[in-house]
Amino acid sequence: ENVRLFDEVQARTAELQESLEQQTATSEVLQVISRSTFDLQPVLDVLVESAARVCEADRASIWRPKDGAFRVAASYGHTEDHNQLMSERLLVPGRGSVVGRVLLEGTAVHVHDVQTDPEYNEGVARNAGSHTLLGVPLLRDGTPIGVIALSRPHVRPFTEKQIELVTTFADQAVIAIENVRLFEEVQARTAELQESLEYQTATSDVLNVISRSPNDLQPVLDAIVETAHDLCQARYALFFRLGPDGLYHLAASKNADAVRSLDWLREHPIAKGDGTATGLAALEQRTVHFPDALADPRFTDFKRQQQSRARTQLAVPLMRAGDVIGVIFLARTEVMPFTDRQIDLVTTFADQAVIAINNVGLFEEVQARTAELQESLEYQTATSDVLNVISRSPSDIQPVLDAIAETAQRLCQSEHVFIMTRRGERFHLSASGGASPEQV
Repeated sequence: ENVRLFDEVQARTAELQESLEQQTATSEVLQVISRSTFDLQPVLDVLVESAARVCEADRASIWRPKDGAFRVAASYGHTEDHNQLMSERLLVPGRGSVVGRVLLEGTAVHVHDVQTDPEYNEGVARNAGSHTLLGVPLLRDGTPIGVIALSRPHVRPFTEKQIELVTTFADQAVIAIENVRLFEEVQARTAELQESLEYQTATSDVLNVISRSPNDLQPVLDAIVETAHDLCQARYALFFRLGPDGLYHLAASKNADAVRSLDWLREHPIAKGDGTATGLAALEQRTVHFPDALADPRFTDFKRQQQSRARTQLAVPLMRAGDVIGVIFLARTEVMPFTDRQIDLVTTFADQAVIAINNVGLFEEVQARTAELQESLEYQTATSDVLNVISRSPSDIQPVLDAIAETAQRLCQSEHVFIMTRRGERFHLSASGGASPEQV
């Protein structure tokens, strides 16, 4: 009876010890999860080590999806050579491996002896001397998003409690993966909102410059190229305007010395369809984006390419009444394509530039019309003044001639004026303005 009681106490003690170890391991994993809200790897590393240690497995690994297949994401107990072999493996659902079976069935798979399993064709496990294998899925909404795999080098099946423990570890892994995914989503959303705010602020700043410069285009163009350069992480930014000669001339730039001197850029205007991104944008009347100019058959101006060293190029046209009146050009010296949002931003800047150009054109037209009307008013007033002098001097011609001379000199901005009237066969001085007594 003493022996029986002793054996029961020993068994109960062993059972309690096992439960304590399992609870401790679970607690340790949860602590790692709480400390690694944005880093998944430490959690996976602790999971495979804890699962192997508590379940008395010699080796353990976790597999995660990547590029259409499942790849090893963490391992424990494997040699360097075996880790290298596993890093090259791409596992998909199928009966040939324990991970493939778990992915195929969506439930835990327990292979008592892989060496005698006729369906098992994964040579890496067999060559490593594995016998008993256990695979447990990491399930999210019933779909496997990973697999925990454990192996023993001899035939010794895992117990139900050990399988339950690995299932608990799998659930914890899903929690960790979800935490990291949610954190990354929040980070991505925050970055997206921050980018949107920067873009809106930049757009607002350009509009403010436009409102402050109704009669001066240069500050607007300078603000556009500087803002586009900074927000789009371009190596340099250029603004070309259509000239009377039909060529596109440099009107503004940012970091242009990365290409060549400003004098060189000004001396080499761009023609429509000349094999550059700017020329093609002007010809095709649409945005032209070269992720890699050297790999694009449309890019043929290699002489300019040697000067600019631009691999990634973006050219956005300024459209007005069906004509391209300018082009915004951004470039990077390395191959790094511009994003859709960056292209949309530059397109917005192009639209704003058209508004600014139209504003300045309208302002100049109004100014010219106002000056024309002012001149006409002055001429009419002067004519009226002369007529008034005539009406007041019906018998005296001299006041009329003096008034005409003074008015003509003033309105025509002349230094001197002389009125000559005919007396007999000759013309004699009758009135003058701006002349010295000697001249008179």
